[in-house]
Amino acid sequence: MKISVQNFGIISDAAIEIKGISLIAGPNDSGKSTIGKIFYSLIRGLNPDEDIFISEKNDSIRRLYQNILKILRDNKDIDISIYQTSRINYEWISKIESLAENFVGTQKKQLIRYCKFIKYQNDLEFNSIENKNFEIDDYFLIEFNDDIQPIFNEEKITSIFIEDLEGTATLQYNFNSELNKNINIFFNNSFFIESPSLIDKSLQDSILYEKRFSRDKKSHLKFALANESNFILDDENQINKIIKIISEIINGRIVVDVFQGVLYEKNGQEINIDNVALGIKGFGLIQLLLKNHQLNSRTLLIIDEPEIHLHPNWQVLYAEILVLISKKLEMPILLTSHSPYFIEALKVFSEKYEYEEKTNFYFSQKSKDNLTAKIIDVSNDISPILMSISEAHFKISDIENE
Repeated sequence: MKISVQNFGIISDAAIEIKGISLIAGPNDSGKSTIGKIFYSLIRGLNPDEDIFISEKNDSIRRLYQNILKILRDNKDIDISIYQTSRINYEWISKIESLAENFVGTQKKQLIRYCKFIKYQNDLEFNSIENKNFEIDDYFLIEFNDDIQPIFNEEKITSIFIEDLEGTATLQYNFNSELNKNINIFFNNSFFIESPSLIDKSLQDSILYEKRFSRDKKSHLKFALANESNFILDDENQINKIIKIISEIINGRIVVDVFQGVLYEKNGQEINIDNVALGIKGFGLIQLLLKNHQLNSRTLLIIDEPEIHLHPNWQVLYAEILVLISKKLEMPILLTSHSPYFIEALKVFSEKYEYEEKTNFYFSQKSKDNLTAKIIDVSNDISPILMSISEAHFKISDIENE
């Protein structure tokens, strides 16, 4: 899958392809995390849940129906029982539209508008282009709080060109998403990891109480950490080998159990999860997703700055784990990073495991006025990334030499 982004927040231009592993590096406030949120929103928005669609559609129609009855009650000459129904169909809507002629001003306009909305909801079909536009809007609202259009030039058009095995489409955004055509994509799920602190006692609740479906990326991830997927893997042995490697690194495993709770088992001892280092939780998080069969070739795993809370030695090991997962499971991964240890390790291991052709590196380059950023492909030469990171070292050297 590849997306080309123009005029989205601080990003003026970017083209990011996910073949295996893709890493984006660059200074703070240069749109690195924005790309991950765009991928997450698109993948989940273009794969709506049918049960949720039906439930939300019915809820919307029910609310509109209640609003109509509320207006009718204000008119003492109307026998409201005639219009109370459990079947809101076109015949009923037609009656309300005729009745609206007996009203004036705001109430008349509201009745006509509510009838129009009910018609629209009745006609709305699951997996239609309209359904997907609404879904993408919902995800964009959650992730960006409507801060999508160019921050310093709102006149420019925000657009995303989507290229996938299943086809291509263009999405333009002007306070609402508008796909130029309906598109089905190969990826059908995505997880976004921002912090391993997500692993805490509350994961136990996710087994029993967490909703199966959530647009919120944290709730969506928590459910996956606590529950096993029904996805059938081709090679269980590959999963078990990687889980074993992680167990050897952290000298144990994270356990999420409805009876035991959330524990870290180390050398036969059970340790309260609240007393476990975030570095261990970082590895444990991947361990749980693997154990629950949540990672596969059709799920994009997005990790924002995975090196945080990891010692440099563990950053190197973490990079190796990700390369192994991506290659052995054909698992797509999108990363952001500031760490020279992690970035160079990713490059070295992609070469060691002959995976460099499916590993891409991108650099987010800010404009001279620092108002926008352009993300460029540096896969053939990652020196712009390393030079950017090494600036801090040069500054320290300058201070020492003063």
